[in-house]
Amino acid sequence: MVITGVTRILALLLLHDKLDAHALLSPSVVRPLTSTTTTTTTTARSYFHHNQPSSSSHPPSPSTPYLSSRRPPHDNNSNNIGWKTAIFSTIPSTNDDDSDGSIDKSSHDDTPLALAVAVGIISSFVGYVYSKCMRAGFELLWKTWPASIFGGCFGATKFGKLLNRYPHAYIPMIVTIGGTLVAILSTLYRPRLFSAHDYVRVLSREDGANMDEFPRATRHLLPVLAICCLTSISGFSLGPEAPMVTAGGLIGASMGRKYLRYIDRPNSSSSSSSSSSPSSPSIEETLAYAGAAGTLTGFMNVPLAGPIFALEMTNRRAGISPNAARSWSAAVASSLAGMALVRGMLTPNANVGGHFLYVPRAGVGTLTGADAILAGSACGIGGAMLGTAFHTTVRFLKSLLWPAMRKSTTTAETSTNSNNDVDDNGGGGRMMVATTIGRKVVVALTIGLISTFYPQTMFWGEGSLQGMIDGQMTPFSSTPHGIPTMMTRLARVDPNRPFSPDGLDAMRIGAAKFAAIALASAGGYPGGVIFPLLSNGATLSHAFASALRPWMPPLSSTTASSSLVVPLMTMGFMAATLTSITRTPLATVLILALTASGTTPLSALLPGVLLASYVSIFVSDRLSSDSFFSYSK
Repeated sequence: MVITGVTRILALLLLHDKLDAHALLSPSVVRPLTSTTTTTTTTARSYFHHNQPSSSSHPPSPSTPYLSSRRPPHDNNSNNIGWKTAIFSTIPSTNDDDSDGSIDKSSHDDTPLALAVAVGIISSFVGYVYSKCMRAGFELLWKTWPASIFGGCFGATKFGKLLNRYPHAYIPMIVTIGGTLVAILSTLYRPRLFSAHDYVRVLSREDGANMDEFPRATRHLLPVLAICCLTSISGFSLGPEAPMVTAGGLIGASMGRKYLRYIDRPNSSSSSSSSSSPSSPSIEETLAYAGAAGTLTGFMNVPLAGPIFALEMTNRRAGISPNAARSWSAAVASSLAGMALVRGMLTPNANVGGHFLYVPRAGVGTLTGADAILAGSACGIGGAMLGTAFHTTVRFLKSLLWPAMRKSTTTAETSTNSNNDVDDNGGGGRMMVATTIGRKVVVALTIGLISTFYPQTMFWGEGSLQGMIDGQMTPFSSTPHGIPTMMTRLARVDPNRPFSPDGLDAMRIGAAKFAAIALASAGGYPGGVIFPLLSNGATLSHAFASALRPWMPPLSSTTASSSLVVPLMTMGFMAATLTSITRTPLATVLILALTASGTTPLSALLPGVLLASYVSIFVSDRLSSDSFFSYSK
């Protein structure tokens, strides 16, 4: 039923006669009725730079491992008409030829709206399925198997009896086994797996992205999702956000290429003799943004934050780059189409809205402007310092784990995907491969030991985030990521009791979470850092508030005017920590707002959170010129 419904939506959207992006998205729709516009079609060879000769501003580099093969020559057989004809036949290439020059073609793109919507539907469906796979994998490894071992039929075996005697050994065992599998798969079979770092590096070029560096989705999509999912469910402190950005970018770019090949067919109705070449960005680039927005929306259910995050993260500064801004309409259309699919069809009975509680109950207290400014500024500075320490630590750990990366700064900055440490020229041979796998296994074992003593640091953090927000007033065992209590016997901080008032418990857990995320990122394990860093920021916010209590009277005051300072500092420190790493100030605030419960007083908290988010960007820029992602110039 679901597949049938999706197919019908695609057919209705894609078979709408003469649907063009300018008519629905472009400001040019507001023009005098007497003006005459002409819609022309162009061939892909004159329309885009990909098929131009060596005069392209971004010629492909032979050393780039992600180069896709050049588009094959077209088949002149008129009978070779398949599904691509059915999809693209009614999506014309839109190019307004305004002789009066009233439209600035550099200010918008020519991506058909229906194509962006189709990308959104497909990519959001991928994000939705990926979320289901992650939940199923978590239930299998951390619910079903432990139930069969501890008190189940498997407990009668010798191995089961040993685990029943030492139940805490289950955590490092699963983390190490999962890490070993990921190390083998990523090193031997996918040594150049496309990642979110590559997404940022390619799309952040100021003079236009070289989309040939985006590999084909048919070869990279499933490996990216499978390896990242295995990493997350094994207990690593890495989330699904980076895989979603990567997968969406691959889907969008690949659909853009298919569309270009179709309109370049000699017998295609979209081809014509027009040779004009607009200055709008590449359809592949625009659809890469749209795909990332769709997958984020499908997985996280954040319809507006998804496109903003996908666009913001390719800019080193606070804001959206001009190239990304031209893809805004397509990204929003993709996100809204994904929301309609996930919320309207796949989960029609699920409640809309977030669920994280930042205050004990609705309508408790108010917040003065002075307190909001003071708390927001302090959180912005503290989050910037934490984020700078994080990417500095990751770089330091990389230099220790992969000494060969010191010889090539470019390679080191291209991706955290482990696999840049393997010699491309075969140097070292099997010994190099064995060393790479061995180091990753050691990293996995270390993370497993950290998780044994601090189980709150496990997984990507979304499931257990409520406990970190309220200082473990919500027990870890009652959260979606809670594991059997018998496996947490060696925990240094009881995961089912509130933090100590002095902030020491929060500091210890925050430091352990910081180490787990940094080790996984530096060790080459694929995954995102959005929810892991949000969880880390929420934990350390309690220690941060305790440390500032002597200098900030509102934190120790019980008056109503200051009762929302602690929730503000929690949300503000979360936003500042993530923003200093991902450079997404507005998207981060929207993610926090859209995932908060309906009882959270957002009208009082968001101004201070916005201040903390942007202060974090400005301060982190002055603390360090380096960054977590590598941005092209």
